[in-house]
Amino acid sequence: MPNPYRLLGIDERSDDDEAVRRAYAEGVRRAPPERDPDAFRRLREAYDRLVDHRARLRFRLFEPARGESFDEWIEEIRCETPTKRSTLEELRRLTRLP
Repeated sequence: MPNPYRLLGIDERSDDDEAVRRAYAEGVRRAPPERDPDAFRRLREAYDRLVDHRARLRFRLFEPARGESFDEWIEEIRCETPTKRSTLEELRRLTRLP
């Protein structure tokens, strides 16, 4: 199966459930199941692979044809979620009652 991100026309680094839903809906409008069942089947398979965060993670972990090594992918994950330590002033500001 081709890359589901490319098939749906969304960025591979996208982690937005709504973007996946919109791309799927647009694809179904272009190729409804009555008119083009094969294209619809491919769209549905792509959508099923990216439907939520867990499905996207499964795809990223277990699809070997992504064109990058596992180490590069792990580094990408580490960079996407940097940890930021809050300063004491930020914590005070956030805990003030109105």
